[in-house]
Amino acid sequence: MKDGSPVTVVFKNNQTMSIHSDAFSGLSFTCQYKVDSSSSPVALDLTAIPGGMICAAIVHFSDLGTIEFFGLFGAPGYTQRPATIDPDSKKPEALYLKLSRDAKVIAQKPLAVTPPNAAKLAFERNKRLGRGLNLNGLLDNNSGDLHLYKIADQPIKPEYIKMIADAGFNSVRLPVTWSVHSSKTPPYTIEPAFFDKVDSIVKMCLDNGLAVSIDLHYYPYINMSEGEKGVTFDENINRYYALWEQIAEHYKDYPPEVYFDLLNEPNIEMGAKLWNELIAKSIKLIRKTNPGRTIIIGTPNLGQSWTIGLLDLPENEWNLIVQIHYYLPHLFTHQGLAYARAESGVGTKWAGTDEEKRPLIRDFNYCTKWSKTQFRPINLGEFGVNEKADIVSRARYIKFIRELAEKNGMSFHIWGFREIFRVFDEETGKWHQPVLNALVPEQQ
Repeated sequence: MKDGSPVTVVFKNNQTMSIHSDAFSGLSFTCQYKVDSSSSPVALDLTAIPGGMICAAIVHFSDLGTIEFFGLFGAPGYTQRPATIDPDSKKPEALYLKLSRDAKVIAQKPLAVTPPNAAKLAFERNKRLGRGLNLNGLLDNNSGDLHLYKIADQPIKPEYIKMIADAGFNSVRLPVTWSVHSSKTPPYTIEPAFFDKVDSIVKMCLDNGLAVSIDLHYYPYINMSEGEKGVTFDENINRYYALWEQIAEHYKDYPPEVYFDLLNEPNIEMGAKLWNELIAKSIKLIRKTNPGRTIIIGTPNLGQSWTIGLLDLPENEWNLIVQIHYYLPHLFTHQGLAYARAESGVGTKWAGTDEEKRPLIRDFNYCTKWSKTQFRPINLGEFGVNEKADIVSRARYIKFIRELAEKNGMSFHIWGFREIFRVFDEETGKWHQPVLNALVPEQQ
């Protein structure tokens, strides 16, 4: 198992091997391997990996008939072999597998309880989200070279909110960096003026018939890898709960078209165990003031689709929507972006061939299988392609992802309204029409 899903590894006598992940197409490939059994621990190199990477690994064979595999991916000549096996590594380039031929080892946990009739409400609420976009760059304190504005959180023209609704979108996801606008000491008060700013955008959306998902974005330690000066990890966790207590109290009388999104992309350093604990405690806290509010739950380890199997949701809580993010193939969607280690992807096209579609279909099918087994609806909270990709490939890919989401009963929010993944040009006041057509075909 990796990230809660089965992985099959086959070593062949011709020095080739294949890795197949049920949930993660990025971990499904065929390559060459070379074993050095004279070293201790035994060394294993994976080469000729699609994308030009290698994996320098070590393996351990146990008397119980299992193999532990631990390796680091990277560029040839720059990747160091690990000295010891680390099952709990937080490095994003690390891969740990414990391989077994015992089928019981990878048996997936079935749903332990029978969903009540009330569990259908979350699916209805998910349909209400429907087709949406991330209204980023307004409240997430983001700016810089990749962004439209050099000063963070520029106001939006009210008519643009109406244009979003008129274009055929049903909802928006509102990324909010609350930590920048709250005190660092108890009771961690959110600035009243900032609440007013958030309220004004929420109201504009509701007035235009758009449902709104309010999230907690770019949060120290548990979303971002870095911490915050003057705030310890434990204090940061206490502040997280205090922020949600205030947000929940503030919006308790708002209509059900307002959703709460607990945390954007919980990071690898926090891991699944702590994230599941935060989910359970956050839900109890929110339910004190919002017993009927629909809550959106991201997946562990960066909110990816393939970590959905690591979620452990409260068995007595059904008004929840699970959120996944999806940007595969990475070198295409993030091509040319240094922060995403995708500089080499410049010029990558997406032709929509059966070979290109197949892994994406498999990834979405896995999430749908999980959704049906666990009786939890899914929101595709982020996907998209940045502007460095050619517009034809970009629109073709976005159209296919939109079709996959709708076919599998998922609501979606494309990333995003602003910045380098933008689908709207505020300088001209017009949509990138091929992208809009891909998202809302009725516009054609």
